[in-house]
Amino acid sequence: MTAHAIDHFRNIGIFGHGDAGKTTLAEALLFSMGEGTRLGSIDDGTTHSDYTKAEIERKISIQASVLRGDWKDHTITLFDTPGFFDFVGEVVSSLRVVDLALFSINGSSGADVGTDRIWDMAGNLDLPRMFFVSKLNRDHINWDNIIEGIQERFTDRACLVQFPLETGEGFTSVADVLLMKKLKFAMDGSGKFEMSELDGDTKSRAEDLRNKLVELVAEADDELMEAFFDKGDLTPEQFEKGLKLGLNTGKVFPILCGAGDSNIGIRRLLDFLVQYAPSPLNRPAVVGTSPNDGKELTRAPSESDPAAALVFKTISEAHLGELSFFRIFSGTVTPGMELKNPNTNSSEKIGQIFWMSGKKRTQADKLVAGEIGATVKLKNTRTGDTLCDPRNPFQFPAIEFPAPVLETGIVPKAKGDEEKISGGMHALKAEDPSFTLTMDAELSQIVLAGQGDLHLTILVDKLKEKSGVEVDFVEPKIPYRETIRGSAEAEGKHKKQSGGRGQFGVTFVKLEPQPRGEGYEFVNQITGGAIPTKFIPAVDKGIKETLLRGVIAGYPVVDVKVSLYDGKFHDVDSSELAFKIAGSLAFRSAFKKCKPIMLEPIYDLEVRVPEEFMGDIMGDLSSRRGKIQGMDAEGRMQVIRAKIPLKELYRYSTALRSMTQGRGIHTQSFSHYEEVPPDIQQKLVAAHTEEKEED
Repeated sequence: MTAHAIDHFRNIGIFGHGDAGKTTLAEALLFSMGEGTRLGSIDDGTTHSDYTKAEIERKISIQASVLRGDWKDHTITLFDTPGFFDFVGEVVSSLRVVDLALFSINGSSGADVGTDRIWDMAGNLDLPRMFFVSKLNRDHINWDNIIEGIQERFTDRACLVQFPLETGEGFTSVADVLLMKKLKFAMDGSGKFEMSELDGDTKSRAEDLRNKLVELVAEADDELMEAFFDKGDLTPEQFEKGLKLGLNTGKVFPILCGAGDSNIGIRRLLDFLVQYAPSPLNRPAVVGTSPNDGKELTRAPSESDPAAALVFKTISEAHLGELSFFRIFSGTVTPGMELKNPNTNSSEKIGQIFWMSGKKRTQADKLVAGEIGATVKLKNTRTGDTLCDPRNPFQFPAIEFPAPVLETGIVPKAKGDEEKISGGMHALKAEDPSFTLTMDAELSQIVLAGQGDLHLTILVDKLKEKSGVEVDFVEPKIPYRETIRGSAEAEGKHKKQSGGRGQFGVTFVKLEPQPRGEGYEFVNQITGGAIPTKFIPAVDKGIKETLLRGVIAGYPVVDVKVSLYDGKFHDVDSSELAFKIAGSLAFRSAFKKCKPIMLEPIYDLEVRVPEEFMGDIMGDLSSRRGKIQGMDAEGRMQVIRAKIPLKELYRYSTALRSMTQGRGIHTQSFSHYEEVPPDIQQKLVAAHTEEKEED
């Protein structure tokens, strides 16, 4: 691996839905750059990027892999990212450090819903984007439909740079609009091709596409537009300048094509990336803040500027420890440097630094602005943290990972392993910030939340592998609440005589419902010394403790107003404990008279699905007690907004993917509490009663 100047770096992320051919494309690019002696295979488990045990066994990408190679005096760093949205955290962190998003499109099926989401994420970051339509050696390819789908779903500024001259098993040739040549690729997997002249209808089609491309490119710059209007065309130099600028500024989205597993179109794609893809110098300076005063700062890609690097990924390697991946946005990093982590306000001494390509590490003497590298054994640095020159502190914005969409309870198979679960998951959190682990004291349950079934399964597999802890999945408990609809009064009397000083306290309370969300209110209406002032807080305390334990089903009580209006005491036998118990008894007695009801958490749900699945989704939501709030069309996708009980969302992501052939996605967030239907309340109360009897 060769060190190059900053303008000779290309940092390319390969994105797309599962089965879009990303890993195969990455493997073909790496092989064409001379990294490896043969083309790796997913089926054989021999690819450079999918090298973990889980990836080889499941034949899918689980983590984003960094791959590096050289092509025509340029260093190209590739990010092969997962296509399954269970691992969207890897996609989010990769998007922050690449300079161009290359979307791999399955030539058999076209773009899928996951691609839509990543497209939007990349757009929000103002990343240049382009397409590579792969798998054109498969059967049943409808090229025109694929291109129409790209232009309708993503942008009408997506433009053909190449098109296939045949598809299916005999696919070997493409027409290149930039070169105005026919490229015929060897069938031996070498990636080599021969050029020849276009003729007939193919030439006419290529000329039409080139004219459209020239017009689109001219719109990237006012001077180019004037030149185009004057002469009706652009010179080769003007065209190259315009295509570079248009791609970099999001005004042109080129489409290339080929077949990764046959190594067709790959060398030409590399040529295109070297010639037209932005280098770090073409991208805007990154914006951050000063850790000292919060003022906005920028860092430009220059070796001479103060060092600023973003740690975008952390993995744990056997016999090596934690390996931290980072991109340098400015300055230079060398072994032995002292850098500051403003996120933890700590200092880190940089040890060995590496260029990474899959699991292969190559030691580097220095890394400069625009490069992707890795280092080991950082003490206080995790994914999303900044490393910077301590004399010129700078902090990148946090990497915003999506909220989890699937929760499950977990229980250890071996008693006493709860603490091991916490410690093991804490270590995994350093690698994957897209999940949460909650020790829910209220429900006495450990809750694991992530991006989908497969995500959670992989997490517990890693927990077993790295920490030796095995767990079972259980349905998460629901944080129901108890409250009242009516008002009532009741007496609470605690009287106990045991030969010596006894216990005596009597309270009279009135309960009233509070507006939803107002919580608990205690009102002292005692007059005339019916209860001494010193015992009033004890009554309140007794009621508060009962609120936490619940009355009818064992869930916390909310939104009640309690007025203490009378009571009795004894000069000798009354005590704080007696009035605490009396307050609790009065509250429980009054609560049962106040038409008690139970509340359940209601969540806002947003579901994005292709239109053809709308009927199934709507019917399923109704069966889950969901209430539709609205629907909108976004391109070919329909967005359904609903409110639905949390109880009905258990493993919803799994059901949604099943109903939509993996093309549906959803997000959810807490909305409010709402009354539980009577039949469900009866079951909850009965279950609590049975549990108490067993105890």
